[in-house]
Amino acid sequence: MNTGDRIPDKRKYLLENFGRAMQEGWLEVYYQPIIRGSSGRVCGEEALVRWDDPMLGVLNPAEFIPILESVNLIDRLDLYVLEQVIAKLEKFEKIGLYRVVHSVNFSQIDFFSSDIVSEVKQRLEGTSVPPSLIAIDIIESACGTRNETVLSKLQEFHELGFQIWMDDYGNGDLAPILLQQIHFDLLKINMSLVSQLRFNKGARVVSTELVRMAMGLGIEVAAEGVEAEEEVEFLSEIGCAKLQGFYFCKPVSLAELLDRYDKGIQIGFENPDEREYYSTVGHVSLYDLSFTSNEENGFIDYFDTLPMAILQVNSEEISLLRCNGNFRKFCYANFTDQRGVSTYYFKSSENFVGLYAMNAVRQCGVDGKRVIVDERTKNGKMVQILVDKISQNPVTGMSAVAVVVLSVTDIPNSSEDLTYNYIARALAEDYIKLYFVDMEKDEFVEYVSDGKNRDVSVVDRGTNYFDQPELEKYKFVYKEDRPRFIDSFTKENVIRDLNQYGKYTLTYRTVMDGKPTYVNLKAVRVRTDNRHIIIGISNVDAHTREQEAFQRIKEERITFNRIAALSSDFINIYSVDPETGFYEIFKMNPENMLYELEPEGKDFFKESRDRLKEIVYEEDVDALMKVFTKEHILESIKQRGLFTYTCRIKRIKGGLRYVTMKTALVEELDGPQLIFGLIDVDEQVRKEKEFAEKVSEAEDKAIRDELTGVKNKHAYAIAEEEFNVKIEAGKASEFAIVVCDLNGLKDVNDNFGHQTGDEFIRAGCKIICTVFAHSPVYRVGGDEFVVIAQGADYGNIDKLLENLEKVNVRNKKKKEVTIAVGVSKFDGQSEMSEIFDDADAKMYLNKKRMKKGEPTHH
Repeated sequence: MNTGDRIPDKRKYLLENFGRAMQEGWLEVYYQPIIRGSSGRVCGEEALVRWDDPMLGVLNPAEFIPILESVNLIDRLDLYVLEQVIAKLEKFEKIGLYRVVHSVNFSQIDFFSSDIVSEVKQRLEGTSVPPSLIAIDIIESACGTRNETVLSKLQEFHELGFQIWMDDYGNGDLAPILLQQIHFDLLKINMSLVSQLRFNKGARVVSTELVRMAMGLGIEVAAEGVEAEEEVEFLSEIGCAKLQGFYFCKPVSLAELLDRYDKGIQIGFENPDEREYYSTVGHVSLYDLSFTSNEENGFIDYFDTLPMAILQVNSEEISLLRCNGNFRKFCYANFTDQRGVSTYYFKSSENFVGLYAMNAVRQCGVDGKRVIVDERTKNGKMVQILVDKISQNPVTGMSAVAVVVLSVTDIPNSSEDLTYNYIARALAEDYIKLYFVDMEKDEFVEYVSDGKNRDVSVVDRGTNYFDQPELEKYKFVYKEDRPRFIDSFTKENVIRDLNQYGKYTLTYRTVMDGKPTYVNLKAVRVRTDNRHIIIGISNVDAHTREQEAFQRIKEERITFNRIAALSSDFINIYSVDPETGFYEIFKMNPENMLYELEPEGKDFFKESRDRLKEIVYEEDVDALMKVFTKEHILESIKQRGLFTYTCRIKRIKGGLRYVTMKTALVEELDGPQLIFGLIDVDEQVRKEKEFAEKVSEAEDKAIRDELTGVKNKHAYAIAEEEFNVKIEAGKASEFAIVVCDLNGLKDVNDNFGHQTGDEFIRAGCKIICTVFAHSPVYRVGGDEFVVIAQGADYGNIDKLLENLEKVNVRNKKKKEVTIAVGVSKFDGQSEMSEIFDDADAKMYLNKKRMKKGEPTHH
């Protein structure tokens, strides 16, 4: 349809018909699904709007949204979309479809043109839609780091339970700073970056790091504009849990969406009960174990990583959920030639190559224990595999288990001569490493057991066992124990003890799972000859730490009490195990027994919260309970190195006193410990508050007019500068300047004195403040006042001026104060001074008319 001649002014037409478009359904909301990669189900939807105009045809958002933004009508559109989303979610509730979070795009202008938080909250009241199903979607550039209005309102949304999404993530340079100021629930990677993934390795590296950073902050990531299978595969591998684009589905109307369900061709919404399971599975990056290439050119392949996969398993079957490219290549090369097969059934796979590893995966799904197993491939190689449980599906009972291929080695047949049962009889149980050493040739073979009643597996072999390069020989020993280990574990010392005692033993610490762990090294001779010895290393950490515990507790109690004695401000000090919650007290003062827990307990955080509810001032309890949780305290320590919080507690003898809670994480011999202290800061806080109040009083006095109590000329200069900044940034909302001048002040002063003149000024000020009750009033001269009219006063300004005119008429008859007024509205001027000058000129014109007795027009 050619409408160019019929509608010469498209902008004017759209503005005039905007209300009608909403009423008659020309504005239709479409929904584009967001897919969770790990489940293949719809986990969210983005609400998009199109204008199907009877004259102009179908209009894309880019054609009408900028027009609505230019006249501050965009909030009406965004709230209209929200209303359609709410209606859709309520419909889904009635017909029994799963409901997922829906994102609604909000313009930056929404946060200034209306109380957007109240508007959104109001529309959800009385509906079946909780705030958690609505995501406030805002682009990165709209919430600048200095835009306190937007950030504060986003925070309000978050506190009310709404999700906050950042759109266009990675397109600007503000995101890392913003992520420190406000917690976003989801970041959407810019589609221009996604479109380069298939062709540009740099884009893949950038995307990986963006996802890694977001995941480190506990934020989910979605990718927009996904159009190819290669993009889906790569984004899923790096832990980008959610995907959106034409590869899955174009935006569809509600009618089309329901029609797809009727025809059975829908993608399907995810079950809320499975959401946490698939979210956990999807957040695992399959590139977390990257290693560097040793090629001669020195090039490091960022995506060259260990083969990794996530399998889903129960007692009957095992299937592939996710994997990286190296895992697919590894499986095809070592276990199966069947490409595309992703599910195996234990009942029909008794002789299948790799069945032992699969059984280990099945067992890990049951008991959740991390294990390293050895498996043989179809080519006769030995593969070392790490198996670790990630999560369990509460609906199906299936377990998600991560599998990482750590090494692939060739195994000589001679290694099969040594069996696990023989070594188990020679050494104590619970060993973690075994060595078979030829003392004459100084050769060794290293073994690892793969389970009871199974042969051990060779993981290494070599020569010069006692004279290996120092780095390789001692790197597994905890650094503080290395000097003693090097001096003791020599060939001469081992032979001497074997001859004298029949065995050699040494206890030291090694690093296991990133923690110092006590192990015992034990060497015995093989019964058949004196040439060979067997060396076993067993885990004795629990036993050794139990022996150390009593002595450590005594020493720590003495140390803490000495420290507390040096600072009388400490009320009490606790040592807390961050994993178990077990705690011990290290200072008990009878005068402070009101604040103490038991000398020790099993759950510090629960018992402390219960106790604090009793002793903390009632007005401070709710705020304290929000932050005094194990998760928040550990996150605070991770981010800032220390958790601190100040509140008021009840005095033993009545009244309140300020205390500060401080918690830090320290590394001790048996692992990390939280040190919690309650400190008396009452005197310090009260002095600071007194000082702050005096400063505030002085600041307020500096901007107040002493005679009338309204703001003074200095305050107006500050306001003028603030408005100039907003005008320059294009963020100024509607306002007007009203210049007021009291008629006849000079005559009053001359005839009745300045004291009467002061009363005259106060009376005039009262009139102005009464008329403009919702706007700030400034006294900028002896008889001159300025009002900055905003909000309700701006919208009703004509009515307010009529009210002032009525006061003037009445006061003129009574020979009381009358006021000349000039008004000028903001309409694109570059500075406040231009608006003021226009209003001032209109005021003087009004003043002249009043002197001549002519009618006044505002």
